[in-house]
Amino acid sequence: MGYPQTANMAYATLATELTDPGRAEALVFARVTRHLRSAFDADPTTAGPARARALHDNRRLWRAAASACADDTNALPEDLRAALLGLAGYVDRTTTALLRGEGSVSPLIEINQRMANGLTAGAL
Repeated sequence: MGYPQTANMAYATLATELTDPGRAEALVFARVTRHLRSAFDADPTTAGPARARALHDNRRLWRAAASACADDTNALPEDLRAALLGLAGYVDRTTTALLRGEGSVSPLIEINQRMANGLTAGAL
């Protein structure tokens, strides 16, 4: 197989990943989760601003998800939308606690990983 064919195949795969909404959403959840993990794995005496940024980015992601779920035109089943809204509320409360220095980031990372996995599975 020549270079042009290989490049075309690689580009086609990338284009599919970027244009599929579920795949794109999964990539966003994965990126935000990596930032959370990185910020909370760093030395706590120097990672304060990075942690706050990562938490705020995660909160913004979940607020966007909640807004989409609350939209009457959303095609997801009502029970799934309600569950996602509940998760968004949990993420918001947990984020507030973490910003006060209370609790663990592990549940947020776990939730985001499951979301990314579910979105990726749905995109296949």
